[in-house]
Amino acid sequence: MSAPTYPLTFPTTQGVQKSSWGLQRAVGVSTSPFTGSQQVYEHDFALWKATITLPPMNRATSAEYQTFFMQLHGRKGTFIMGDPDGKTKRGNASQNNLTIASNTAIGAYEIPVSGLTNSQSNALVKGDYIQFGTGASAKLHMIVADASASGSGTATLSVEPALKVAITASTTCVITNTVGVWRMDTNDLNWDSNHASIYGFSFSCMEAI
Repeated sequence: MSAPTYPLTFPTTQGVQKSSWGLQRAVGVSTSPFTGSQQVYEHDFALWKATITLPPMNRATSAEYQTFFMQLHGRKGTFIMGDPDGKTKRGNASQNNLTIASNTAIGAYEIPVSGLTNSQSNALVKGDYIQFGTGASAKLHMIVADASASGSGTATLSVEPALKVAITASTTCVITNTVGVWRMDTNDLNWDSNHASIYGFSFSCMEAI
């Protein structure tokens, strides 16, 4: 058998029992000891982080997750995963994919898209996810303002975090079952089992770029 090819796909046999999800940023703050005035500098660092707890499972089912852990080789490997509670968008858009309407640079917070139903209100709403790129290049972002489509099916989407890579016109973006690329927080990947051969898994990870 050859070495694993990354990114792997996170198993979904059992679903997720509990998840903690968020965005970690690097913001420096310097406070004057004399006046209390502050200087703030926001660095480019803005990465998704998650802690996942899987439901109890029997040995046969646990094998899929055990082998997933084994093939990651600690922090070396990466894997594809999305917010388990954000697979379905809340907006009215019926589409699963949209098209980037024009070239958009790194650092942008507004993304022009086309392919929506003409004049559709609240096509995508705050809290929905959008994915740029696929496979090892997948980047996950959250829509932070409600967006309605124009009469020609276009919209400008406000997202966080800012774009980490430039995206070109006519490429496809994903708005259903969105995912990003992740790396485990530790090289030690373990599981628990009890006298009844019921297994438990819990792990934490961060976006890989």
